[in-house]
Amino acid sequence: MKSQRDYFQQEVSNIIEVSLDDKEHILQAKIEIKYKNNSPDILDKIPFHIWPNAYSNKNTAFAKQKLLQHSTKFYDAKIESLGNLDSYEFQVDGVNATVQKHKIHPDIVYLILPKPLKPGESIVIKTPFSVKLPDSYSRLGHVGESYQITQWYPKPAVYDHKGWHEFPYLDQGEFYSEFGDYDVKITLPKNYVVGATGVIQDQSEVDFLKEMHDKTSMAIKTSTPLFSNTPVSDPELKTLQYKAENVHDFAWFADKTFMVQKSQVKLKSGKSVDTYAMFTKLGVWNNAVNYVDRSVAFYSEHVGEYPWPQATAVHSALSAGGGMEYPMITLLGDADTPKSLDDVITHEVGHNWFYGILASNEREHPFMDEGINTYYENRYLKTYYNDESRLSPKKYLSLLIQNIRKEN
Repeated sequence: MKSQRDYFQQEVSNIIEVSLDDKEHILQAKIEIKYKNNSPDILDKIPFHIWPNAYSNKNTAFAKQKLLQHSTKFYDAKIESLGNLDSYEFQVDGVNATVQKHKIHPDIVYLILPKPLKPGESIVIKTPFSVKLPDSYSRLGHVGESYQITQWYPKPAVYDHKGWHEFPYLDQGEFYSEFGDYDVKITLPKNYVVGATGVIQDQSEVDFLKEMHDKTSMAIKTSTPLFSNTPVSDPELKTLQYKAENVHDFAWFADKTFMVQKSQVKLKSGKSVDTYAMFTKLGVWNNAVNYVDRSVAFYSEHVGEYPWPQATAVHSALSAGGGMEYPMITLLGDADTPKSLDDVITHEVGHNWFYGILASNEREHPFMDEGINTYYENRYLKTYYNDESRLSPKKYLSLLIQNIRKEN
């Protein structure tokens, strides 16, 4: 007799088309989700996270947590600077489907399936949706015309041997998601630089990033910033297509003042990984792409080979700590010194393993990503900076607690 159920993992792949209105700070989008039930159970509903609604009013779980943390920025925010996700109309295999709202949390809804989904079967779920982007209060948002697009689309909760794992968005508290493939098209003014999960499919954008790399290299050499202020948005639009295989999230960042450095790191197996650093200020970030290279190589050697084709570090607004990780792309706030930047880049890139590949339930077990990742981060610092101070048990524990508080 078995003491536990056989392991299974649902499969959730997404096709998304989204356009950015950078005057009104609104996303207009549509999503097509192929959901495969690999469980032994018959499903009659699917909980969906619509996390932008965490910013829709000042009584959400997110809003209450910020007050508990003695932060009143969101509580004092003007109504027009809040955000939400709306205009959804779900269909399942072409049939209109009922959506039930959660009794407490506006960022959770339940999709009632028109007919039960049996083990081994797949369905196609479609809906349009609109996102009003909030000011930067946590991970999703904008500062002027700089955009941080994360936790932004309707996302099915994980179903595993314990059942459904729906939960509201929190500033301190991360995520748990299903794996799948992503095919995402982003339309926005032509002069935006975009960093995203996945691999860019458009040669014209590859050429644009190469041009930005060359301009940035000259700016670094002459210590002359590329932009003295934010350029006016180009009236001509571009549509960028990104594809990502076997990931459990998709994030993107857009800024007209991003400078770009591109590199490539070759792993011991012979595999090459393209690397990017995108940033708005010269100085500490000048060598950032080399830190991305080195961290990808270090974790690949000591943990396991990096599975994806590219890795990107972006310097942008973040109101949820010093850094935040997504598959193939990491977001970082300000750093004071090259070493501190190297440290946080390495830590965030490391989350591609202990979050990106491992995909643990971070809400329930934050030590599974933060704890293990911080250990390897400290080994990296010892290797390249001869910094042993953070490897002592007492200092390691203190640092681990700081990282969990910072990132959750």
